[in-house]
Amino acid sequence: MCESEWDMRERGAGLRRWVCLLAVAVFLPLSCLSAPGNAAGQERNSALPALKVVVLVDESGSLAEADVAREKEAARTIVYSALAPGSIISVVGFGSSNGPGQSAVRVACPPTTLDTAQQRDSLAGCIGGLHRRAPGEGDGTDHAAALQQALGFVGMEKTEKKLVFLLTDGKLDVSDSPAWGDTPARRNGAAAAKAQETLEELDRAGAQVWPLGFGKVDSAALKGFAKGKSCTPSVADPHEQVTPSSVELRAAVQEAFSSASCVKYGPLDTGNVPKGGSVELNVEIPGVASDASILVYKRDPRVQVEYLPPGKTTPAPAAGGSHFEFAGQNTETEALRITDPEPGRWTVRLSSADVPAQEVAATVAYQAVVKAYLTVDPPQPAAGQPVNVSMQVWARNRAVTDPATVQGLTFKTVVTGASGAPLGELTLSDPDRDGTFGGQFGVPADATGALTFTGTVTGVGIGGDTRVLATSVQNGAAPVRAQILFDSNTATVTPGGSITGTVSMTNNSAAPVPMRLEVASPTEGASISVEPGSSVAPVGVTTVPFTLRFGPDTPEGPNGATLRVLTGGAPVAERLFAIEVEPEPGVLEKFFWLWVVLGIAAVGLLLFGFGKFRARRSAAHVSGLQVRLLKGDEEISALEPPDGDVPEFGFVVYQEFTGRRLQPAGPGDAEVYRVRRAGPEFRLTPPLGEPVALAPGDRHELGDRHALVLVDQRMTGMAGNSPVGGGFSPFAGERPASGDDGAYADPFGDRPSPGVPTSVPSAAGGSGREDPFSAGDPFSDEPPGGSYRDPGNPFATD
Repeated sequence: MCESEWDMRERGAGLRRWVCLLAVAVFLPLSCLSAPGNAAGQERNSALPALKVVVLVDESGSLAEADVAREKEAARTIVYSALAPGSIISVVGFGSSNGPGQSAVRVACPPTTLDTAQQRDSLAGCIGGLHRRAPGEGDGTDHAAALQQALGFVGMEKTEKKLVFLLTDGKLDVSDSPAWGDTPARRNGAAAAKAQETLEELDRAGAQVWPLGFGKVDSAALKGFAKGKSCTPSVADPHEQVTPSSVELRAAVQEAFSSASCVKYGPLDTGNVPKGGSVELNVEIPGVASDASILVYKRDPRVQVEYLPPGKTTPAPAAGGSHFEFAGQNTETEALRITDPEPGRWTVRLSSADVPAQEVAATVAYQAVVKAYLTVDPPQPAAGQPVNVSMQVWARNRAVTDPATVQGLTFKTVVTGASGAPLGELTLSDPDRDGTFGGQFGVPADATGALTFTGTVTGVGIGGDTRVLATSVQNGAAPVRAQILFDSNTATVTPGGSITGTVSMTNNSAAPVPMRLEVASPTEGASISVEPGSSVAPVGVTTVPFTLRFGPDTPEGPNGATLRVLTGGAPVAERLFAIEVEPEPGVLEKFFWLWVVLGIAAVGLLLFGFGKFRARRSAAHVSGLQVRLLKGDEEISALEPPDGDVPEFGFVVYQEFTGRRLQPAGPGDAEVYRVRRAGPEFRLTPPLGEPVALAPGDRHELGDRHALVLVDQRMTGMAGNSPVGGGFSPFAGERPASGDDGAYADPFGDRPSPGVPTSVPSAAGGSGREDPFSAGDPFSDEPPGGSYRDPGNPFATD
């Protein structure tokens, strides 16, 4: 913007403020009270403030060639970091003027307005002309001449932010420059004095001076060049920085430019691009950024760079923003400036064909065009009354509520009276972390006439904004007062949802007062309504509940507006709010607990089915089976499966010198008996025979008074309880009579083992059903229970 346009704009804004103040003072119309979206002072368009930047580059012989190369890298970083359209950049190389044909300063890049990609690219090219001076070019260090050139470029007007970067080793040396005096000492002294004088002039002109040290730095001298204040209280004022390495150089330039212009930098991502290969680096652009510049330090002009937007495979400029400017592609440091960048993680792909492997780096500089909103409650206070001051900051037509984004912002409000004298200054805070910053100001008890609230928001990452709200002091106490309270300051809704709150009203008039609720200045695209729209405040204190409803077409993200309470068409209370609208929950989220119940039921059914399956498989296994070999009614051998978790058990009956015995079938055995379960019965398959169904306890005759009996220990609980030798089985038909085959009639009574005779001879040779394990006569020489024969011993005698 040219100077005359700026002056006209300022005069127009001043005229509007004067007319509004005059109307307040004469007529006290409440319609003049400012509110977000209503007052002219709050409606002016916001934009990133244009900068005037001068980069002074030391080319003296006290620096090495490598130092000058790093100065050029720093200069390009500064140029690429100037995001505001209309910014003017100048680059000046300086040494000294020691003789005819020499000049202490050489304008490498004349003042260039950054409004096209070609101009930014031309700056990157002309920086390449900077070089270390030879003695014949004037290789001293004339800081005074360099600073005077900077002052001439930035001017004394305070219409833009003015930044001067002084890249030097700090050592002033004009000992060979006759223009400064007749001796080296006088020359250096005069130049040093002039340098300080020029620094003071730059300070008065509103310029910041950032000294950055290169080479063998004189730190004390370098420190003396720093001047000015930072763009926001949250960052440091200008100070000297020494940059011995490339990493420290980038950090120093970024800190200086952040403090000077409030541009914010992301973390530096580094990697190594191999010869003939490629490497990918990542930078993150936040959602609030309206302008961003991706800076790539590739160190060799031959390295090629592509910029891929989040989730895209096609590089910019095909996607990722509304406008792109490429600069420095043929230099060691290049950049892509993006207007309205797509937020998220960008991929920077660097590739090299014939360039040796080397380290590369990338970062992002970004800034947000913001608009501040300012309200006071009550809108027209009385003398001595406390006033609640609230501010919000909006970017890209949305309220900024993310705590990480607003954390470094500073909100201040200055209150002035009718005379223009300041009445107080507030630093606002956000204890609820809802994006609305507030504070309280007490109107002086003797205040009358106009009150002006001037709110400012500053911080790294935003362009900053100022809002002016004019009101006046009421004559006497307000007859109606109101306060707006939300039930939750951090509530979230979905499209079509609502939040609730109350309006607390005090009516000190003599009659009920009609009141109205309205939503003003909502987020673009948001559909927000309030219920009830109107009510009546009776005399005294009353509470009116309200509901804010968000239409189904309300966009996701923070949606803000101003809620007002009006009586007689005039606002008596206002409240800024920003509510996060979250996506409509999907079927899974909406019916979460139903899915949980169904999931539990499904798991239960699966477990039940698995249990039934396990039980069915287990029921078919031969676990619990015992095969007994009887001779007559005597058990002579017993066998259980070595592995019960199989459906079939094979065994053989073999002949020993002591008689027949049972053993598990081996791989080479021919005459194998095989047993399977068949429901409550067993299926026995003899060698070379047909399967035979046997109930537990049934006999399968083998001939020669030998028989097999299958016992199901699952049913009996123990091996010795299964009936054998024709004893009763619940699966074997009719119950035998008492005493048949030596079995007990009581199926639940104790039954003798098949291997134990039902009648045991007593010690006296008698017979009966005496317990062979009874205690007997404790004084007898016989074992307890009398004498008995071991049925498993063929040599035993009665």
